[in-house]
Amino acid sequence: LQDDIYHGLKSLLGTDVESNVGLNYLYKDCLENPLHMYGRGFSYYRNLDPALRNIVPPDEILDKALSNYYDAIIYLSVRRCDTHLKVLSEKMPEKIALCDGEDNTAVMDTPLKFFKRELMSNPTSTLFPISFAIPEEKIVQPPFKDKIKELGSQIPGPAHNRGYIFTSEEEYYRDYQVSKYGLTWKKWGWDCKRHYEILCNRCIPLFERIDECPPNIMVNFPKVLVSEVENNYKTVSEATYNEWLEELFAYTKEHLTTKT
Repeated sequence: LQDDIYHGLKSLLGTDVESNVGLNYLYKDCLENPLHMYGRGFSYYRNLDPALRNIVPPDEILDKALSNYYDAIIYLSVRRCDTHLKVLSEKMPEKIALCDGEDNTAVMDTPLKFFKRELMSNPTSTLFPISFAIPEEKIVQPPFKDKIKELGSQIPGPAHNRGYIFTSEEEYYRDYQVSKYGLTWKKWGWDCKRHYEILCNRCIPLFERIDECPPNIMVNFPKVLVSEVENNYKTVSEATYNEWLEELFAYTKEHLTTKT
């Protein structure tokens, strides 16, 4: 979630977004081997122009914040980094947003604006749902590949003993592009980058038990249509499949990118 928000802000606002951490793996000049990263770096590794980098030391950020320099102060992963939060929340609580992308459903007891990924309770004036997204540049472009497989090769989760079977993002994406459906489901949390990777590659997710997803989790996700797919894909006509595919792909481009 941190990477999605950062990527979206940088894509929209460029160097007007300052940060106290580098997140170097998001930039195109990163030399780290993506196979050592979480999820092998798929979908987030090396997307941003290095010219957008704008790192400011934490103490300088504090000084600038206290001088009213910033319009907003966003903690992208507040359970992992809360530098200067105590003093800033006392001085300018109205400017602060806290984001929590953890798999658990715990909500911090705070009067500040709090954005929770796995939100089980109802939103309030300070508590909001937030979801994963996909970088706009990852959405497959025409000409589209023919669907030559019924199901994508990736089977999520250690329970199936498959792990990450692809060693490159290109290979992983291509497999979804030539498949009619991609398997996905809830693991530790409901929201998962894999759902969006399937969709951005013009493939339809077969999302097990999506009907059980709480209403305030994945609020931007096309749950109604994906539920229809889950309940009817075995008997669907080719024409209806193509209608599903086009509707979901158009929805992804409009509603599920880091910019939107």
